[in-house]
Amino acid sequence: MNCPKCGERLPDGISTKLKFCPVCGDRLFEDGEKYIVQIFVTGNREEKSGGMLVFVDDREMYETKVMDSIYISLSAGFHSLKFRQKIRSKSITLLVNCDYSIKASYNTLSSLIETSVTKIEDKAGAGGVVEHVDFSKATIATPSMVSSDERAFDVMLGEDDPEFEMNATSGLVEGELKIFSERLEFSPKGQFKKEVINYVNVDKIRKKMGSIDVELGGNVHKIYSIPKDIYNEVLAYLTNKISEVKRKK
Repeated sequence: MNCPKCGERLPDGISTKLKFCPVCGDRLFEDGEKYIVQIFVTGNREEKSGGMLVFVDDREMYETKVMDSIYISLSAGFHSLKFRQKIRSKSITLLVNCDYSIKASYNTLSSLIETSVTKIEDKAGAGGVVEHVDFSKATIATPSMVSSDERAFDVMLGEDDPEFEMNATSGLVEGELKIFSERLEFSPKGQFKKEVINYVNVDKIRKKMGSIDVELGGNVHKIYSIPKDIYNEVLAYLTNKISEVKRKK
């Protein structure tokens, strides 16, 4: 990000509450102004899963389709945007002091989400004629989901912080077990996949020869061996959480 006045690059990790450039001292944005941000996802239109989820300030979620644009209205100032496709995500911080166009795409070679951010301003075209990208007729998108809790989307995406994290084994498979407030996750070593069990799907949980036996519907059992020093604490936590979920059903 650069200062709109002096053009100097703003320091990495700059406070998003800052209103004045630390280099020239000029205002970075005018309070109360509104701007439009166009988000355009590129890729293969035929790929049904090619669209992305876009999260704004961890408060609003928008859904996009490949080769289609959505337009969102943002107040002047700093905003965080997260682009999510399947399990891949990318976050950027944007200083909004004019209209923007953002192109987002999933790079199949690097397996990363790439974004290209362009300011929309008056630009001199051929023959000195001033060209302007007009967003005045753009239809502002309605968020698919709004949350007042900043952690809500992290929970939905499985990116919240675990209550417990430990080495564990499931059968003969070694891996890492993470215990969250709504689910548990087992990730085998050397594998990208993970096994996720939501507490709402658990029928019972019990001790089994020093292991935790998680019983699901259809008499399916998932058994995890965990360290002895944390065994009783984890078992009590899971028992209480699953009972709490059942009371709410």
